[in-house]
Amino acid sequence: MRLVQLVAVVVLIGLVASALPPMVYGAPTLQTDQPLYTLRGRQIGLEGSGYGSQSYFVWVKAPDENRTQYIGTSFTPISGGLIPPNIVLPINASDPLGTYLISISTSEKIDSQETTAHFGIWGTVKPLYERTQSVKILGGGLYPGTSFKLSIRNSAGDYVQTATIVTDTQGYFNQTWRVPENAVTDAYKVIIDGTGTYDNAQQDYVSEARFTVTQALLSVEIVTLPSSSYQRTETASISLTFKYPDGSPVLKSKADILPVLLLRNQSTVNYAALVLTDSANGIWTAQIKIPVNATSSPRYRFELPAASFDDGFGNKGGSADTFSDYFQVRNASLLFTSQLNGTQIQVPFGQVSMISKISYPDGTPFFNGTAQVRVFTGSSISDVRLSYDPAVGAWRGAYSSAFTDLWRIGVWKLQVVANDTYGNSGTETYEVATQPYLFIVLIAAIVIIALFGRWMYARYGRKLYFKVRKIVMRFRGFKPL
Repeated sequence: MRLVQLVAVVVLIGLVASALPPMVYGAPTLQTDQPLYTLRGRQIGLEGSGYGSQSYFVWVKAPDENRTQYIGTSFTPISGGLIPPNIVLPINASDPLGTYLISISTSEKIDSQETTAHFGIWGTVKPLYERTQSVKILGGGLYPGTSFKLSIRNSAGDYVQTATIVTDTQGYFNQTWRVPENAVTDAYKVIIDGTGTYDNAQQDYVSEARFTVTQALLSVEIVTLPSSSYQRTETASISLTFKYPDGSPVLKSKADILPVLLLRNQSTVNYAALVLTDSANGIWTAQIKIPVNATSSPRYRFELPAASFDDGFGNKGGSADTFSDYFQVRNASLLFTSQLNGTQIQVPFGQVSMISKISYPDGTPFFNGTAQVRVFTGSSISDVRLSYDPAVGAWRGAYSSAFTDLWRIGVWKLQVVANDTYGNSGTETYEVATQPYLFIVLIAAIVIIALFGRWMYARYGRKLYFKVRKIVMRFRGFKPL
């Protein structure tokens, strides 16, 4: 009996339940668990209520898309018509920054837009920046036409920039900050603080993004190559330009560094500093004087090893070893500045003296070596050793003509020859004209005197003789009283 009554009650309850109208929920609502996200976030949580007992499909329109797309996520509401808590959207590092639209549809084919919501993803375009690069901060999800404060703070807690930004009609914003060449290298925080998200003009928000600053890698370019050939003691040079990642020239250098090498084949010959020679264009020049005893070779070149240059802030360049073209180093040709006591020399009894200042190509005086003058007198060659006079910084010597030079009248060549123990040498040739006129005049004068004397003797000599004799005899016959 009791069993029959129980069955009757159950049937009655079923009839009553079937007669009641189905449960009616309010209009579906949708929002994200946060209005703003950064690419450092992991996921976006969906929240909402008022959904019926059926399947719903999530559609999304990204900032770079023209319409919503079904993303493959669907849900069936839980008790009370709520979106299940496990319905989330992943955040990928490649997601564009800006304002996103989420739409809930009852179809996976067509977006019926039962309800929609917006959120924003913002932050820096890149997670890592070198000094002097421009940090680009973009994003969306804010209420159109509102202003907010954007701050950038370094790891030391110092604010390096604070600005007031206004969003555009789509709730987008952007800001740029150039990282100084001496900026702190570490993680930076970007903080946005304001009121007004895309779906709620009264909602306050504070959101934080991060990026990292590293030292800049300087780019290097050769501006002027060294000459193809140098003599010993000359100065070889190369000009370079260094630029920061943003293309601006480097105008400072760490003190006391010698980043440039002079190589012969693979061996290091010397080191050189870089000097800023053109501040307008950021051109740096390295100069190295070729030693007086350098090995002669066509295999010399400059090298700037990778990261050997430092601007004083730890920014270094270049990224790889930089080499110039090969150039030749050859023995030095000595230079002469000589003075003669005249351009003519009498033969014989004449003398030509020389003072010769001899120097290396760089102007350094030559004194540690030998110097001589070779006198070319027709078919004869005579050598005159020169001696160095430190009082005047020059070499001295003289050549005196002899009777034998009468047979070599003409233009003589005086060739100065100098060399040192390293093989550096040089010659310089001068000319002097020889003249026997003084000797001829002297001979002529002697002849004239002789002839005149003979004539005088022939004409007046006998009379003069007897007159003188008479006077002498008179003095001899004189007797004093």
